[in-house]
Amino acid sequence: MGWDCTHATHYTRTGAIDRKTEIDELYTWQNDTRKAEVVRSAMVGSTYYAAIKITELSTGEAETTAAVALTHTNNRDYFNFGVKTMGESSGPCEDHCPASILSLLSPTDSEYANNWRERCRKNIEAKKDPHALKNLPVGAVIRFTLHTGESIELLKHAAAYQFKRPFWFCQSSGRYMPATRIPANYEVVTA
Repeated sequence: MGWDCTHATHYTRTGAIDRKTEIDELYTWQNDTRKAEVVRSAMVGSTYYAAIKITELSTGEAETTAAVALTHTNNRDYFNFGVKTMGESSGPCEDHCPASILSLLSPTDSEYANNWRERCRKNIEAKKDPHALKNLPVGAVIRFTLHTGESIELLKHAAAYQFKRPFWFCQSSGRYMPATRIPANYEVVTA
């Protein structure tokens, strides 16, 4: 499970590598016995998710399975596009597959694939929670306790300065805290 690096052939109008098109082309193939085609695909950040339909040419039987690919670009090198591909049956760590792709997948007996699908569904539901950090409005205040027993209150601040998105600000220390460092046991003081 290593990285494959190639020279990209698809670019956007702005000159960036079109990651989705590059990988769609990678997953579309045919040999003497089987054919694979991308039914639906999406990029979530730099991670690619797809529903791939694999058809047995002799019988016409088809199965739709999920594919996950990590991507990386390096415009300073001729081999400027890196891809690490995985199937759902390997139980990838990346579990933010869109519901539109999950709904297209065929049932499977693979324990790893079923666990991965369940994690993806839980992440989809978590995004709908009104008390999720991302869904709280600017001006909301949350509180949590550090392992040292110290209580911290953070205010969701509007995008400013070098931050392109709203950020969490601690008024007592005058510092910001990335959402990824906020523990899951926070409580919403004001929303």
